[in-house]
Amino acid sequence: MKAKRDTYQVITDAIIAALESCGPYERPWAGPALTMPENAITGRRYRGSNVVMLWITAQEAGYSENRWATFKQWAEKGATVRKGEKGTPVIWFQMLDRKADAGDDAADDATRKVPCARLSWVFNVAQVDGYAAPAPMPTQNLVSPIEQADALLAASGATITHEGARAYYRPSTDSIVLPPREAFTGTATMTATEAYYATALHELVHWTGPRLERDLANRFGTEAYAAEELVAELGAAFLCADLGVSTEPREDHAAYLASWAKLLRDDRKAFTTAAAKAAQASDYLLAFIAPQEQAEAA
Repeated sequence: MKAKRDTYQVITDAIIAALESCGPYERPWAGPALTMPENAITGRRYRGSNVVMLWITAQEAGYSENRWATFKQWAEKGATVRKGEKGTPVIWFQMLDRKADAGDDAADDATRKVPCARLSWVFNVAQVDGYAAPAPMPTQNLVSPIEQADALLAASGATITHEGARAYYRPSTDSIVLPPREAFTGTATMTATEAYYATALHELVHWTGPRLERDLANRFGTEAYAAEELVAELGAAFLCADLGVSTEPREDHAAYLASWAKLLRDDRKAFTTAAAKAAQASDYLLAFIAPQEQAEAA
């Protein structure tokens, strides 16, 4: 009989392997052409930990497109996954009926819905033959990606001060402190503009903590700081992708890496939990500019 796979462990092992193989200053989920992965058949975007899994795979394999689908979905469109190609695991949740416990007040035949984690394996469009992608719809870029980022920072209502040479969120005053914009000189792999917005969005995700009642101490104990940093870094990456900010790895990533890897090894559900929190923070922040985008489109 085949041993049952641990869904969370499969995801965690893949992430740890990617972290351990990356360079000391490399953030594997932030490539030079960062886009949100989507299902090539349904058009739906992947979320949470699945985004990072697919980013990592795309970067390592050098895929030029971030469109994916299962073996069955490709087959239904007349495409064939090439022999020897390996799939990338993604996690999804199926709601199952579970009979109420004997001690419950409900009737003996009562059932309740419970989420059950499932794995699917998806393949990039570069791994299949026989698929003709539909012609892209013509689009008009009405808002500069950087203008979008500024709009989000302003619409959030967060108190942001530019001073000193440190970037941080200060819980005691519920405010964000960033170095002056002119202090950002960039690096060999990141422009000053990219560095500024990546840093600002990282701290803005920290700012969502009390608003979303994100108390990671109860969940992660002494590893709460590392978990919160992981949430902020993932949330900033999600926002950079949604806002069109092209980012490269931040130099301080190496310092975070050791904490993240240890956290993942100690807790097989840590990554999916952090990714879910990051997605929640990203959605919360993007909602601030949704009405503005809708008005401009009207």
